[in-house]
Amino acid sequence: MSNFSDFFPAAGGGGLTPKFEEFNSSGTFTPTQALIDAGGYIEVFLVAGGGKSGSSNFGSAGGETILTQMYLTSATGCAITIGAGATTDYATGGNSTFAGSSAGGVDLQANGGHGYPSQSNKLGAGWGANVTNSYQYTAGSGVFGYGAGGSGFNAYESGGIRQPKANSGQGCNVNQSGGSGYCLIKWYE
Repeated sequence: MSNFSDFFPAAGGGGLTPKFEEFNSSGTFTPTQALIDAGGYIEVFLVAGGGKSGSSNFGSAGGETILTQMYLTSATGCAITIGAGATTDYATGGNSTFAGSSAGGVDLQANGGHGYPSQSNKLGAGWGANVTNSYQYTAGSGVFGYGAGGSGFNAYESGGIRQPKANSGQGCNVNQSGGSGYCLIKWYE
């Protein structure tokens, strides 16, 4: 008769431990040698900065949100840039980037949210709310709340973010600044 531990010496399944690192400001992710030895698999959640509206009728768009997987092949550091939230009326938030190619992966860029409700060439549901005499649409909810669109200041019924949180990439209305970006990296070693 065999014991479970004879087949799984790490008490429960292969011995890999989940790890993660968050970036609320720009920095460098340095893969560990244990990560590379375990196959180099990582997941990157990257959020750009949110835009800032300049009108009471609509909210700005949230920053783009990207969730992707890749394999790294070396323990070389990967530069991360966290986009700032827009602070000027009708301004676009800053782009966030992950330089994965330096460690054998791929480079990523999440584009900043527009100062207007529109959201073009971006992943995620981050458009801002818009209310006029002829139509109304509700802001996008983003991805897990990250990159969500802003509300119209005079349009409570339109939904959306009124006061973005830091490192959320959320859009806003005319009296607020967009939320700054964010990066989360997960791996096993």
